[in-house]
Amino acid sequence: MKNKVLLLLLFFIPLVLLTGCSKEEKKIAISVYQSHKTSMRTRTSERYFEVYQEEQWNKFFIKGINIGTSTPGKWYTQFPADRALYRSWLEDIAAMNINTIRMYTLLDPAFYQVLLEFNEDPSTPTIWLMQEIWPDDEVPDLNFNHTSYKMSYKKEVQLVIDALHGNAEIPGRPYRAYGHYSADVSPYILGILIGREFEPEEVKSTDANNPPSIEYLGHYVTIKNATPTEAWLAELTDFTMSYTQEKYNWQYPVGFVSWPTLDPLSHPTEHETSEISASPAYNDRETVHPDRFRKGKENLAGFFGAYHIYPNYPDFMNNEPHLSNYSDNHGSFRYLGYLHQFMEIHPPYPAVVAEFGISTSLNTAHINPDGLNHGGLSEDSQATKTIRMMNTIKNEGYAGGILFEWTDEWAKKTWNTEPYMVPWERKVLWKNAMDPEQNYGILSAESDHIPFGTDSSHIEDYDVKSRTPNKTMIKSLEKSADVSFLYLALELENMPLLSRGQIAWDDVNIAIGIDTALRESGEFKMPFKGLPDLPSGIEFLLKIQSPNDASLLVIPSYNRGHYKFSITRSHTAEFERIISVANRERVTLDKRVFPELLSDESVLTYGSFHSEDTEYNSLAHWYADPDAMKIYIRLPWMLLGVSDPSSASVINDPKEYHTHPQRDELQIEKSDGFIFYPVIYNEKMLDFQPRLGDSFIKGTPYLWELWEEPSFQYRLKKSYSILAVYFKDL
Repeated sequence: MKNKVLLLLLFFIPLVLLTGCSKEEKKIAISVYQSHKTSMRTRTSERYFEVYQEEQWNKFFIKGINIGTSTPGKWYTQFPADRALYRSWLEDIAAMNINTIRMYTLLDPAFYQVLLEFNEDPSTPTIWLMQEIWPDDEVPDLNFNHTSYKMSYKKEVQLVIDALHGNAEIPGRPYRAYGHYSADVSPYILGILIGREFEPEEVKSTDANNPPSIEYLGHYVTIKNATPTEAWLAELTDFTMSYTQEKYNWQYPVGFVSWPTLDPLSHPTEHETSEISASPAYNDRETVHPDRFRKGKENLAGFFGAYHIYPNYPDFMNNEPHLSNYSDNHGSFRYLGYLHQFMEIHPPYPAVVAEFGISTSLNTAHINPDGLNHGGLSEDSQATKTIRMMNTIKNEGYAGGILFEWTDEWAKKTWNTEPYMVPWERKVLWKNAMDPEQNYGILSAESDHIPFGTDSSHIEDYDVKSRTPNKTMIKSLEKSADVSFLYLALELENMPLLSRGQIAWDDVNIAIGIDTALRESGEFKMPFKGLPDLPSGIEFLLKIQSPNDASLLVIPSYNRGHYKFSITRSHTAEFERIISVANRERVTLDKRVFPELLSDESVLTYGSFHSEDTEYNSLAHWYADPDAMKIYIRLPWMLLGVSDPSSASVINDPKEYHTHPQRDELQIEKSDGFIFYPVIYNEKMLDFQPRLGDSFIKGTPYLWELWEEPSFQYRLKKSYSILAVYFKDL
């Protein structure tokens, strides 16, 4: 055919024979489409991508996953150079039937070498690369067109393209990957992404400080009547394609990154009244218009938009009334409504949902009316709700979806957890089980510690210490800890824990007072009749009455839900629930009121928290083992006011707050250990420990082993196998 020839690139792969160490070369042919001097393996066609395979263009639906850059104990820019780690990730991702991975920024050369080897291996499927080129977060004068900012980003574009073509020697530099890039992965690039989630104030400032109506007429991307931000995106996408074509005679689709905060749709529920004036809210203030971008005359590979679209944020996803009119076979589905409406106004080039997902944290940061909350969902729900969203993405005509994300990242934070991880510089040393952003992974990064294992050094045996003529019901309390949780195992005796094959919850009411720091401060009375005063003040009271009624309560002066952070001395026996705001109240311009939505963090969920158990519940806090006569408990550190378990730091700040503090604003104390006061109570019986006769005695403080480097392991969540079956059939 005219201007179309098939170029066969022959890659030689060593194949180890089963008979010994001798090798033979095995050739695999990669189909590359060539027009004049331009080579391509991927392109866009109307609303979809296409890949060139077996001498023809084939429609390609993206089943992707995002890979973050941080590993436990490391920040985002401490890029791992672990070839074995990357290989294991790619193998598990391929077995999940994912066909595309998205990288946010250039990684260490080891990653691209492993990706090339993986894709050249005839025994493994091809995994396509969606490579983003990350612009700096710090924008001078909040102006993308600032000369130094634009020049720096163009230089980064050149470095990344060179690296992807195996043609870069990047010297050491702060906060960016560097090294010798010799692996040419260009035949496996599905697309290049320009930009990031731009903040409205960046867009507003850029648009205000540059000419108001701009056109950019590039050879590969053009735009007319554009805002300065839109023209900047057009220029950088055009620059990327131009550089790739001129230096390597290659083209692959290039697109821009955006999110609903900048979409062209109107979201009236984001606009609020105030005492001074009516003003647009943060998430409907500025716009990047996808319909203003066009392909240039020399653009053979195409152009696309990549959008981060979650079901629970911004708040208009939950509040816009017209979105509630949409449903699927599971019921009301506002997410479908948004995807449908956005696609209706999207121009006829591919739209990729480049981020979507479900977090498995124990806490939530936004509540969605359809149950797709920002956190607080199980690993099973992560799978089922991801499938629901991916089906909608496909049915609404998007070019594919890229799931967020492959691994949990401890370096992340959420608006309602960030203030409580102090000091900030140590937050990567532990995993906050209550932080939604840290728990989006399909591959869990978690402690390798086995609680209640062979180490019995932290068992407090009350038989010896009670010194009472009456038989005790509380035999011992075992303590353990890891990077995410405090663990307790309360052993009981001489009581009917098991009756007729069922746990006799009517006869078992359990409480444990927890003194986290400052022995002379805290609450010295527990709210149970007949108990003596405590020898040290407690901050928390754990109560278990049944599998459906278990809570962790806190003294009023230390209730994070009320922005109280002071450990004060008290003898009132008052304890409160920790109830925090998940969605704040909104009063719109037309006086509609969306009341605040609250999250009861005091609720303790019943179930096994051991991942190897068939009854494993990733949201579980406690369970009972009637055969062993034990109650097993795990409590996330943040729930206990611990700001950094690696250094045993706890929050204690007497200042008055009316909202969440700023990062590193809260004062902290170093704890010398936790003291526990377990109690069994009901109308017929009472036992408390540790005791001497009819009085409490102070227990030995439990201080877990602190650390400077975390010990962890990777574990595939329950969602993995469910999603693997789904993606295979999609």
